[in-house]
Amino acid sequence: MSGHAGVPAELSAQVAWLVDRARISDLLHSYARCVDTKDWDGFVANFTADAVLEYPWEGEWSRHEGQAGLAEKLDRSFSRYHATQHMSSNHQISIDGDTARSTSYLHSSHIRSAEDQQDHWDVGGWYHCEYVRTAEGWRFTHLVLEAVWQTDGVADILEA
Repeated sequence: MSGHAGVPAELSAQVAWLVDRARISDLLHSYARCVDTKDWDGFVANFTADAVLEYPWEGEWSRHEGQAGLAEKLDRSFSRYHATQHMSSNHQISIDGDTARSTSYLHSSHIRSAEDQQDHWDVGGWYHCEYVRTAEGWRFTHLVLEAVWQTDGVADILEA
């Protein structure tokens, strides 16, 4: 290994490492896109069958284990919004064979109605994620959303 954040020394290993990083970054983007397009089947497919999702809210959205019931929970919670926009950036990814970890930035907006698009609540923070390489590609095994700030309105997600 070279001295730069786990970058392999050999060219072929560097290319494989870059491809893995790109695929993991794409998975983070897929997470956001699936929420914003309400593609719940696509969202669930991003996770392993035993994945754990942890969110900083109490109640139903504090923790979810596995794929079962996840699409229904998402549909109940997000159907109340006219639109959402989730942005994931600054992906710091470390890879160790067939497992990986990342920390990335999050900024999301939740617009309540088409008539008043200034009526929204926003969240900023980090995603802390763990992954495993599967036959279908990289998948989330553990996702933790750490909220750093949020505007008024967080109770919306708890009213599912």
